[in-house]
Amino acid sequence: MTKRFMTVLAVIMSFAAAACADNDKAISFDRLPEKAQQFILEYFPSEKIAYVKMEREFAELSYEVMFVQGAMVEFDRRGRWTDIECRYRTLDSRILPPAIASYIASDWVGQACRKISRDRNEFEVKLVSGIELTFDRNYNLMGIDD
Repeated sequence: MTKRFMTVLAVIMSFAAAACADNDKAISFDRLPEKAQQFILEYFPSEKIAYVKMEREFAELSYEVMFVQGAMVEFDRRGRWTDIECRYRTLDSRILPPAIASYIASDWVGQACRKISRDRNEFEVKLVSGIELTFDRNYNLMGIDD
């Protein structure tokens, strides 16, 4: 009887988790955190916004802004960018942390970035050539993947 009860309980919990996990909601630009709004106005001033959405996944809250020209920026609950991707153009080099921008300028001459992601421990940068560079939180190169 306990095995059956545990199985039923596990199934019920997985359905409940699935129901709560994907709560995406379209929002207006002015509902983004102030820091995210400022970032977009500074680095994407002429880009037309296709949509803005708020994503809730359990205790996590994040925001996604998609631009008509194919760029996308994700922000955490405080408005700090976590992912930036430009499909049809390159990233503004001012977005990159100075140490990473300097490394790319000196060691990958002529290369620009299409994508950057960050979390607590690392940064991942994708160059136009497809090369992916991984840096630790102190901006030390940890790996190169092609």
